[in-house]
Amino acid sequence: MKKIIYCVIITISLVAISACEKKETKGPIKIASIEPLSGPYASVGKDIVDSLQYWADVTNKSGGVLDGRMIEIIPMDNAMKAEKTTELLRKAIDDGIRFITQGGGSSHALNIIKQLEKYNARNPGKEILFLNNSSVTTSFTNEHCTFYHFRFDANVDMKVAGLISHMSNDNSIEKVYLFNQNYVYGQTFRETANRVLKEKAPNIEVVGDELIQPFGKVQDFNPYISKIKLSGADTILTGNWGPDVYRLINALADAGVKVKLFGIYISQPSGISAMGKNLLHNDVVVVKEFNPTNSSAPDWYKKMDSDHIAKKGFTPDADRFRFMFEMFKAAIEKSNSLEPKDIAYALEGIKGKSIDGGKIYMREDDHQIHFDMQALLVSESNGQSIIYRGADSDMSYVKVGNIPVEDITLKTSCNMKRP
Repeated sequence: MKKIIYCVIITISLVAISACEKKETKGPIKIASIEPLSGPYASVGKDIVDSLQYWADVTNKSGGVLDGRMIEIIPMDNAMKAEKTTELLRKAIDDGIRFITQGGGSSHALNIIKQLEKYNARNPGKEILFLNNSSVTTSFTNEHCTFYHFRFDANVDMKVAGLISHMSNDNSIEKVYLFNQNYVYGQTFRETANRVLKEKAPNIEVVGDELIQPFGKVQDFNPYISKIKLSGADTILTGNWGPDVYRLINALADAGVKVKLFGIYISQPSGISAMGKNLLHNDVVVVKEFNPTNSSAPDWYKKMDSDHIAKKGFTPDADRFRFMFEMFKAAIEKSNSLEPKDIAYALEGIKGKSIDGGKIYMREDDHQIHFDMQALLVSESNGQSIIYRGADSDMSYVKVGNIPVEDITLKTSCNMKRP
């Protein structure tokens, strides 16, 4: 006769204690991705989510983590609104999700950092780990650093240092116009650019310094183009992204203004269709951790690149999503745990695999990733074009400079408290 095991509920005073404890399931490891999936920045957010889902799938097909646990990305649309980010973060916590990732907008990243710092301090044993894939304001790994935050992209100071390091070798650059968005990231870019130009390129004169209302609010860029022309600038240094940079590029081309442009996110694939060949009207130089159209990349990466295009419809614009998933998996397996605290300790100092043999490591002091970067010029197609949503842009990147990690390794003011 089969034995029947009953769950006995014992009531003591007003507290009910269940003798049957809920066992851990073998379900997926959920990562909430909080991004703008609607509104003017929806294409950027969707590209981030698609890249996250792609690398999650790669991880899952390689056997998942630990005993075969799969990774599941849970997309959440904040529509680029601060109150929505707060709401979604609370929902993720209520749903038992213990890993958060985000990249579209540093103001939203700061919101997450501050809220999780309070939550984690008040809820030992239930901590949430923030995997920052693209929000680059420097303070997140300086004065706002926290144990449960890891950044898998170079910060603003590092990227600006890389840009200006390359600019300083160009003798044709004499006058630069700073053009940025008026929020925490754009302000940081502006402050860093002014400081690093004085330090590394004192021969370059700043002839303009503009902050615009961010996130697609500015429709007419002609007044700004007039200011740039009057300033005599030969170069624009900008951290702008999304519609704010696409409209700038188009306005410069429409007005026939010839300047060099140096930036971080000028040539995001989501903007290729919005800019078209206007992107080639001026020399556009960006800094990245790799060349997305490098025909000399190793075969293993070429296969991944082709697979990404086939499944997601666009050329990977960043390699940091691969870094993040490979490091996350390695940290889980190193710690043999799915607890955010254990994973965080395992992520400290962890090393990654570069496409071309360069250095990649997560600095223990501030949880800031470090890697070699490249200066890339947007050019006519060299045979391997940037593809976006199935359309061939007929444009590629040409490497015009190497930026070793040592040149962008900066001091940190992080004074991290560890549990």
